Amino acid sequence: MSSDPAIRELEWYVRDHIFRQSNAGKDSFRREFLSHEIAALYLRYRNTNPQQLSNTMKFVIEILTSRKVIMLDSNEFKLLGRMRRLQCAKCFYINYLTEAEPRSCLRCSHGELQEFPKRNVGRSPQ
Repeated sequence: MSSDPAIRELEWYVRDHIFRQSNAGKDSFRREFLSHEIAALYLRYRNTNPQQLSNTMKFVIEILTSRKVIMLDSNEFKLLGRMRRLQCAKCFYINYLTEAEPRSCLRCSHGELQEFPKRNVGRSPQ
């Protein structure tokens, strides 16, 4: 993971976006639309300068490609394998990892990650 906090934060949001989209059946993404999608979907990036977001996105795409999360093919990239949402047992960070990545926290490198609990929508507590 990058030492630049802006890149690390954007990588988390991109991983979250890819995870959610892949759960909805989408496994390929257009590189030129990704910055716009992130700005539209995440309040954190709504008022960010589009050029600055696009420039930071280049680094995130490089990181995801080098970690074999995605495969880049000109202006499109594909998710390489199923992505899972896992929570670190030590720092409680939410990680989005593919099967090809080491199973360790992207924040603290702790090796114990647990399945992130699913929401019980519409269920009353018992």
